[in-house]
Amino acid sequence: MYRPARSYSVISIDIVNSSPGGSWRHNRLVSDLRATVAATLEECPLGSQWVLRKDGDSMTIAVPSAVSKEEVIGEFPPRLDRWLRRSNAGRTPETQLRVRMAVTHGDVIVEENELVGGPALVEAARIRDIAPLRRAMTAAPDAFVGLVLADHVYRNSVRDGDPALMPRAYREVVAEAKGYRAPAWIRLWGVEHPTEDASADRGTDSSHPTPKPVAADAEERNAGPPSGGDTYNTSVGSVTGSLAIGKGATSYTGTSDGRR
Repeated sequence: MYRPARSYSVISIDIVNSSPGGSWRHNRLVSDLRATVAATLEECPLGSQWVLRKDGDSMTIAVPSAVSKEEVIGEFPPRLDRWLRRSNAGRTPETQLRVRMAVTHGDVIVEENELVGGPALVEAARIRDIAPLRRAMTAAPDAFVGLVLADHVYRNSVRDGDPALMPRAYREVVAEAKGYRAPAWIRLWGVEHPTEDASADRGTDSSHPTPKPVAADAEERNAGPPSGGDTYNTSVGSVTGSLAIGKGATSYTGTSDGRR
């Protein structure tokens, strides 16, 4: 039976370092992931219509086209990060839930509210597990959400989209996995990017440029799109005060460690 593909935004989420520690730790992390994602969806636009697939310690979500890519990027990652900071508070590092997240957009086949297939699902799974994002999360243990955007999503919806999405908070890398190779853009939520040599992640031999200072929110909104693959040391978490994230998002007040 022919199943037509339709356009969706796709979010792919995987738990960071879920295997060590035995089954008790693994099961708790999986339970925490499902609970925090469910709580996040309740706060997102048309969240009840997002199609969810659970795959052990990972999850895949297809977001209908009625929700813009800008809303997906501007609403889901910061809300998930906020829930993770609440649930991780007071826990030891070994029991804290941290995730890698990929966002892309493209054709997906959905049948009876189940994800069947489609190239966007494959791309999301590929870029979610790329080495540059893994290295960045390892180098920044205080980051609970590591986000990677497919290049076409970044260019169309972040670089050329709402300045509140803070394009300069992202760093360009080369995504390579299982025959897939393309530019991608990573961001660590709530912390600054580690200052390791970014040229290796971009697949070049040139040294990375001098990191730029963290920009205040007003400067970030007035800045133009990033050039090339420059490294920018800025993030939501470094801003103290009120900040609106994404189209139609609520204001967030906090500090660099995510406390409200």
